Amino acid sequence: MKPRIAIVVQRWAPDMVGGSEALAWQYAELLSRDFEVDLLTSTALDYVTWANALPEGAERVGDVTVRRFKTAFTRGEYFFTLDRKLRGDFSGGAIAEHALPRWTTALQEELIKVQGPWCPGLLAHLDAHADAYKAVVLTTYLYPTSYFVSCRFDARKLLMAPTLHDEPAAHLPVYKRYRERIARFLWLTNAERELATRLWGVEQGEVIGMTLDAATAKPESMPYPYLLYCGRIDALKGVDQLLAWFALHRAARPHSDLRLVLTGKDTLGLRTMPNVEFLGFVSEEKKLALMAGALAFVQPSRYESFSIVALEAMAQGTPIVVNGQCGPLAEHVLASGTGSAYRDRGEFDAAIDALVAATPAERERDAERARAYVSNRYRREEVRRRLADEVAAVVASAGR
Repeated sequence: MKPRIAIVVQRWAPDMVGGSEALAWQYAELLSRDFEVDLLTSTALDYVTWANALPEGAERVGDVTVRRFKTAFTRGEYFFTLDRKLRGDFSGGAIAEHALPRWTTALQEELIKVQGPWCPGLLAHLDAHADAYKAVVLTTYLYPTSYFVSCRFDARKLLMAPTLHDEPAAHLPVYKRYRERIARFLWLTNAERELATRLWGVEQGEVIGMTLDAATAKPESMPYPYLLYCGRIDALKGVDQLLAWFALHRAARPHSDLRLVLTGKDTLGLRTMPNVEFLGFVSEEKKLALMAGALAFVQPSRYESFSIVALEAMAQGTPIVVNGQCGPLAEHVLASGTGSAYRDRGEFDAAIDALVAATPAERERDAERARAYVSNRYRREEVRRRLADEVAAVVASAGR
């Protein structure tokens, strides 16, 4: 009989777009060859409200049992008040010294709880089946579904894929407790692990990554060259800055025919802008075709631990232009030897100008490097083996 393990994630549905949600499901599928896997999650779909949207209970999806638990409340003004307080106390890349005393352990844990999803049934399920689960993988450090499980479950059985990025919440002192509460960490990139060392003092753990199996698509045919962004159209993703900088870039180059194409959920309330095209949600096939046809894929976010979409674009042979203040994105550029990482508007403009001026031979060279980077690092069987070895080590250690 296969050992039974659980993977915990804040939300999941088959058609959900989201990095940590995709990671949790991929790990569940990869581990199902060697383990009996339960995916434990909330009944919510909306990460802003955490309102109950799906039925509570269990269902079999492929080789994985998905168990959903109701959220006890939706986000209210109290959370947003605490969040504004945290962001106001955050400056210079850290929580200000004078503000730290007000962030007592109780207040930090209150913030984690009220941000949601708060699922008492999920915690009770793990309490009741503590002996049955030989290992539990927590995905995403931020949410109560990870933090409060780590407070009460056998630390010898816990693994965590933090999907950590440098945001104000990551600097809360309570998250440093993961050092003692997690047996093994699963990192997506070296840069993510280095950030955890700086913020939490965590140095151990293996870089597992995740698989990228995007098929080569026929490039989308457009009557103009274009940059592409796919994902949540949100200020937290840096899209407001991207729009502003692209407008300035084009205004300074009146003879250019370059455009910016965006797909995904619009939370900014986009208005009509010259040389910008918003396509809304598109199919997976359309997304890959757009990536294959783009001059470059732009990822302006500072807060990424991996960026699936950037690597999907690289798998299509498309160079990436990324926010260099995000360590994992800068790592992709440096390690692949292709694309550009910018830290200010001048570097953004220079990166775009270089792409426009590149010769066909230079573009083909960069396309080969981008495809090779994804293929060599993120092969499915290699990721599965690394991941299964880490979980098996925890199962064996906890059983002694």
